[in-house]
Amino acid sequence: MENMILIESQEEIDKRKHIAKTRIIVPVEENMLEVSVDDIYQPGSVLDFPKRPPWTYKMSKAEVHRKEEEMFTEYLENIYTKYGDKSLSYFEHNLETWRQLWRVLELSDIILLITDIRHPVLHFSPALYDYVVNDLKKTLVLILNKVDLVPPQVAVAWRHYFLHQFPHLHVVCFTCYPNSDVSTEVSQKVKLKSRRRRGKRLSAVGPKELFEVIERIYKGKINLSHETELQSSKEFLLPEIDKELVESDNVYTIGLVGHPNVGKSSILNGLIGKKSVSTSKTPGHTKHLQTIFLTPTVRLCDCPGLVFPSLIEKQLQILSGIYPIAQVKEPYTSIGYLAERVPLVELLQLSHPEEEKMEEGDTVGGAIATVSSESSLNWTAWNICDAWAEKKQYFTARAARLDTYRAANHLLRLASDGRVCMFFMPPGYLAEKEGWEKNPEVERMILLQKQGMSTSDSGTLLSLTSESSDEESNSPPTVHSNKFTALLDIEESD
Repeated sequence: MENMILIESQEEIDKRKHIAKTRIIVPVEENMLEVSVDDIYQPGSVLDFPKRPPWTYKMSKAEVHRKEEEMFTEYLENIYTKYGDKSLSYFEHNLETWRQLWRVLELSDIILLITDIRHPVLHFSPALYDYVVNDLKKTLVLILNKVDLVPPQVAVAWRHYFLHQFPHLHVVCFTCYPNSDVSTEVSQKVKLKSRRRRGKRLSAVGPKELFEVIERIYKGKINLSHETELQSSKEFLLPEIDKELVESDNVYTIGLVGHPNVGKSSILNGLIGKKSVSTSKTPGHTKHLQTIFLTPTVRLCDCPGLVFPSLIEKQLQILSGIYPIAQVKEPYTSIGYLAERVPLVELLQLSHPEEEKMEEGDTVGGAIATVSSESSLNWTAWNICDAWAEKKQYFTARAARLDTYRAANHLLRLASDGRVCMFFMPPGYLAEKEGWEKNPEVERMILLQKQGMSTSDSGTLLSLTSESSDEESNSPPTVHSNKFTALLDIEESD
């Protein structure tokens, strides 16, 4: 089963390439990084996710599938009639993938919605919240994953935002990666911390808090506070109706749902304490729902990642890893979007491609715009990709020209992995920034983040511009913050 997302026309791709070559990079205002759920989704609109039509066990498989296909066709027609393909983000068009979600929601007693703390509102569908809480009458727990990638005060602010906006929601912070300290200063010499794989035993921050939340919900009926052994593992290949799963009255089921690349499989592995489910940097790596018994009476059910329809920019979807980078035909405008929010020129220590050609006093494009302390040249997204290709020595095989596409693709992977980190803040954060920094929960969040640090991995610092092949590295992602808060692992100036 493959995820299906609408393919763009060559005309649209060429148009965006032209934009990448001509539009000058201008940093956005800091308040543009404050984002609310309403900016991404429109609750109660046609953008609501497709819900499974009513069915019974008396209905035949063919009858159930026919009703589902009719509903889904009508759902897509309504969306494109109102918004058109240019306004809509990339989203899941494969009915089989939606069927996986429906069955996980039906099967589960508690649903864990996994989001990336860097941009959680991208991954939080208010329609899903409303459906789980009000229609299914079930408990929804929001997991703010990869919490080590943002400053602790931002993580605390996001937690409060969701608890205030969605009163029936439980919120837990989580990470399965070693953590790096967050610096509050910006330096020209930014370093990248290397990390080695930790083997099959995983160090996860968040399982204890999550288990405590679940035990409170069930009022002591189940016990997850002690370490348990994996009981069994089975992959169910659907679309068959899994009657034997739905009718398991003596087993509590915890479902994991969310967008691709938010770390669902890593969280599942972190919950059981060892690697049982394969993980990948490719979005949509999990293809079918999988159930794993945590105890004889508690099982985890992992749903394949799928993308809900929304109105966010496609470039942001690509940078957040929702869309498979390997399938991106035009990565350059996404790099432009990133460069407007992260100081890539300084961070990567780039030299403008035109720098050597220019004589003193010349201009490019008829204007001079200062974008770094070392250059007075205008930068476009294409310039940045060319400069990175030069720095990394990426050249095409035949003509030995700068491999701009490979450079752009590599930068996208750095952003998706968190090695070049762009993140957002909840509405009103900047106006109350000082208050959030003094919030008593921040110290606890710092301790939570530090629990994920690896003492064995704290050795080597590798330059971000090292000649090592970053895209082929097997080490987990490392961290850099955006320009409005911090750049991590900073080396003091000589």
